[in-house]
Amino acid sequence: MHVAFTVSRAEWHMEKNNPSTPTDKRLAGQPSRRDDKFNVTECGLEVETIETALAAANIAVFQLDLVSDTSNVSGAWRELMDVSLSEDVDFQTEWRGRIHPEDEVVIERALADYVESRTPRVMMEYRLRSRDGREWLWMRTDAEATQWDEQGNALNLVGTQRDITDRKRAELALRSSEAKFRSLMKNAPIGTALISLEGKWLAANAAMTTFLGYTESELENTDFQTVTHEDDLADSLMNAQKLLKGEVDAFEMEKRYVRPDGEVVWGHLSVVLVRSDEGHPLHYITQVLDITEKRRLDFLRNEFMSIIAHELRTPVTAVVGALDMLDVVCPNGPIEKVQQLVKIAKRGGDRLRTALEDLLDFEQVSGGTLSLNLSETNIIEILGEALLKSQPVMDQHKVSARMILQESEIPWQCDPALLDKALRHLLSNAAKFSPDNSEVCVIVTRDFRQLNIRVKDSGLGIPDNLHEKIFQPFWQQDLSDTRDKQGIGLGLTISRQAIRKMGGELSIEPCDGAGAEFLITLPARPL
Repeated sequence: MHVAFTVSRAEWHMEKNNPSTPTDKRLAGQPSRRDDKFNVTECGLEVETIETALAAANIAVFQLDLVSDTSNVSGAWRELMDVSLSEDVDFQTEWRGRIHPEDEVVIERALADYVESRTPRVMMEYRLRSRDGREWLWMRTDAEATQWDEQGNALNLVGTQRDITDRKRAELALRSSEAKFRSLMKNAPIGTALISLEGKWLAANAAMTTFLGYTESELENTDFQTVTHEDDLADSLMNAQKLLKGEVDAFEMEKRYVRPDGEVVWGHLSVVLVRSDEGHPLHYITQVLDITEKRRLDFLRNEFMSIIAHELRTPVTAVVGALDMLDVVCPNGPIEKVQQLVKIAKRGGDRLRTALEDLLDFEQVSGGTLSLNLSETNIIEILGEALLKSQPVMDQHKVSARMILQESEIPWQCDPALLDKALRHLLSNAAKFSPDNSEVCVIVTRDFRQLNIRVKDSGLGIPDNLHEKIFQPFWQQDLSDTRDKQGIGLGLTISRQAIRKMGGELSIEPCDGAGAEFLITLPARPL
């Protein structure tokens, strides 16, 4: 098979009657098809200078004489082909012997297109085997005949050859990456889509179309504004603008979408902006996780807790209050049995009320229904109020409290309600697990970085292997003992979550001797 530069004179023959090939430009010794052929002499450039410039650009130059079947190549060609100057190598033979078998048809097609005047020159990209045979190198060849005889036969062929391996590998890697992305996008269980800067849907996977209730073609004829609930549209547009301005790298939000039938669904939206290498915005990549069921359950949970707060807490408070009055009215009791029953009922009512309060506090700090309100507050005042609220529990367990302070006023940025909840539960927990006639110590210190509040009791302490477990909801080390202490295992969970909501941390410290010591740390600038 003769390919590329070994074509016969007949193959380069151009029919005179072919209207696409003007005959006045095919005379022997005349320039080829272009009237504006570059003239080296007129430009004052020497051939040697041009060859040097081409070599510097790693571009090899060749010339084939199709009449004598001889060739000339530049020194850059030898470097490109890894052929030393001392080797006597035939240009055509060496080049043809390295062509990848799959690319021979590519080369033939490029030659045919040129001969039939479908292209202004021979242009082809193909693979050549490296000299050591270890790899395939990608080459780009551009060539053109410059002289023709009176019958339209090409007399010569002049062209360039350059190594484009790096570019081709980059292109192949890009295509592979794009293919992987398309596959991942198509098969992702989470709704994934590409959206234009104007909000048009460019592509969407099956999970996205199922979530929104549209087909892919229907989505492509609309935009994200159309499927977004009107109450969430302003926030969506604002976040998109922040991405475009470079104020954020990505954003997340929970928003509502409206299906074609009017049904409203909830999604957790994650968006990133894809930019070009030059930094220009191209399109958005969005992912939407269906949280409709979660939102429904959250609503039901909130409704349930509301029922507990309004339908159970009020009658329990009334029962406990009535029992307190009965105990006051009949301190000695009409009979001893009545007095015992009153005490049992009162103890049960107190336990139930405490459990309800703990459940409501837990719901607030863990369910996201309690908003964060930071303000500069005197920590000593908050601590004093928490001690006052915890006094009934301390009196019940015959425990006193002592505060150790560096200063009489400690202003700090925090949420007073959350800090109050955390302190009350820590103080009550310390009182419940301290022996009678013992003392709970509260130590408050600060520096320029953080505020430290330590709550230390003198109870049995907590083993090291349980230092994290005790913060888990409803976890109890000793159920029988906990029942006696009137607890359901939420106090420490509530305290830690309340502190973390302010950007702080609650931990248990190593303690020498008896007792347990809890440490609250609040940063100077809560996150």
